[in-house]
Amino acid sequence: MVDFKIDNVLKRIEDQEKFEQENPHDMLNSEKVLAIGRNTGIFYNILLQSISAKKILEIGMSVGYSTIWFAEAIKKNPNGKIITIDQNKKKIERAKKNFNDAGVSDLIEIRIGDALEVLSEINDELNSSESLDFVFIDADKERYTQYFDAVIPLVKPGGLIGADNILYPKRFQKFTNLYVNHVRKKQNIRSVTIPIDNGEELSIKLS
Repeated sequence: MVDFKIDNVLKRIEDQEKFEQENPHDMLNSEKVLAIGRNTGIFYNILLQSISAKKILEIGMSVGYSTIWFAEAIKKNPNGKIITIDQNKKKIERAKKNFNDAGVSDLIEIRIGDALEVLSEINDELNSSESLDFVFIDADKERYTQYFDAVIPLVKPGGLIGADNILYPKRFQKFTNLYVNHVRKKQNIRSVTIPIDNGEELSIKLS
């Protein structure tokens, strides 16, 4: 069972996103939640627990919905840590409140800035003993392939990379198709599309 405080925050974000979907013209797209679906959150939560994930990197935090699902999965691990990247200052403030309310702030490090620039910094900071167990990509779809190439050196053998919006919305199909084709051409990657919510591409680094 999900912790009471965590579940309250998750449901609060879900209610906000439902309102936004029912009233699409009430706020700017840049201010909307635009989170993964609840089933996707549960899926990754189970997956991360099953591999005893410790180190997680998220590209595209928004208001922290997916981040909280990841944090819930690793919260009992004394070495658990999530680095999450975003540059929308309003969403960052909302995410901080959500993390605090959910009681998971101590697990999460927010990095502010352009994702590719931040990834370059992280690459310089991490050493082989700090390689990543899981990376989640949910930012600007036209740069998905660039994000993938930037994070692969940081992922340990047997580590996983997830990418959101692979099937929906259809307006992203051009970019997500490019991503899927790009990933599946890599000799050290095995990858599959999972038709849950907006569609996930889940890849494992073999070596």
